[in-house]
Amino acid sequence: MKKSHKFAIAGAVIFLTIVALIYTAFKQSSVYYMTVPELKGKGESVIGQGLRASGQVKEGTISYDSEKLILNFDIFETGTPTEAIHVIYKGIKPDSFKADVQVILEGKYSPQESLFKATILLVKCPSRYEGQTPPPGYKYGKPTEGGKV
Repeated sequence: MKKSHKFAIAGAVIFLTIVALIYTAFKQSSVYYMTVPELKGKGESVIGQGLRASGQVKEGTISYDSEKLILNFDIFETGTPTEAIHVIYKGIKPDSFKADVQVILEGKYSPQESLFKATILLVKCPSRYEGQTPPPGYKYGKPTEGGKV
């Protein structure tokens, strides 16, 4: 076999290996985002997959063990509070976590138990943190003495 054929075969093997590694890394890091009804509708097809889900925390379902750092609560999609999923999260409870806030979860779902085992819990910032609309005629800039621009 000629040297050029050996280099071509070696180059093809290296190229295919790199493509396979990129594909594997992308597949493992990409997480599909679902709502509660979508997640419940998928059933057995999502077992063992890394998933991302979003929902609203159901009032009266929150329990937190501060010694074991285990947070239990239910989430539901706005408008369908009877269709809920129970969530278990092991970690520190976020400060802004409370009933009726929107959360984003990452973890695995067990449809038999209707249980989502979350490894990541993110709380969406409530709208109270959004800035107020300035009054008509307000000019942006550095205020001068007396508070006027």
